[in-house]
Parts: sequence; C-alpha cells; structure tokens
Amino acid sequence: MLIIKPVQDSQLQTRLCETCGVPYRPGCLCYQAYLGEGPDDETTFVGISQFSVGETDGERVIGRIYDLVCAKDVDDEEALFIMGRQTLNFMDMTGTHEAYFEAKEGDNEHLIKWLGFRMTDGVWYYDLHGKFDAHDHKH
Repeated sequence: MLIIKPVQDSQLQTRLCETCGVPYRPGCLCYQAYLGEGPDDETTFVGISQFSVGETDGERVIGRIYDLVCAKDVDDEEALFIMGRQTLNFMDMTGTHEAYFEAKEGDNEHLIKWLGFRMTDGVWYYDLHGKFDAHDHKH
C-alpha cells in the first residue's frame, strides 16, 4: 500500500530531501511517500514532492512542483505519479488552478507528461480548472 502524508517538520523535510538528492526548499510544502501495510506502517521510504501553492502571477494564482523524486535507492514511477496527482489535487482544492513543473536536467519527462503537464512557451504547464471535479470529467 502506498502511504502519502504531508511533512510538517522542516528538519524531517531536510533529511528526506537529502535522501532523495534534492535541496531542501524553505517555504515549500512537502509530501512524503512510503510503502507499508497501513497508515502507521511506513516500511519503505519511496520519495517526496516539494511544491508551492497560492503564488500570485499578476491576477493568476499558481502553484509549482519543484521536486517529485524517489529516494536514491528507489525507482517507482507509479508511486511518483500517484503522489504527483495528490499534489495537483491539493493545489486545486486550495484554489490554485494553474500549475508549473520546474523541471531540471535528469527529471523524468515521461512522468511530467503522464501527470498532465504540457510544454507551453518553454515551460511545463497544467491548467487544473475542472480536472479534479468529479462532475467535470469526460468519460
């Protein structure tokens, strides 16, 4: 079972970032993912998502995913996809309806596209309007 929880302690976030080989980003929100048998059984650390919500860009409210990565000894694209979608859903629920993925060299382009981002004017962009509203999904 994949367990995804928010990180609410900067020291823990710093340690998890080190385990994943990315810099700790002060002020960013963070999710952590584990494999386990239930909510209190975190047996294998999988990775993190560091992101921001509620930034203003003119009149738009945007969010950014800075890091969506596995721990150095883990390769689980599906877990990252699920954590990435949870990150985007959280953004949308907080009123942040436009997202950017701040891709760096070595980031998984397949995963970025799989999440729904599209290259627009040289940046990875995703319009979240209606994407997580059950009544707006097209079947």
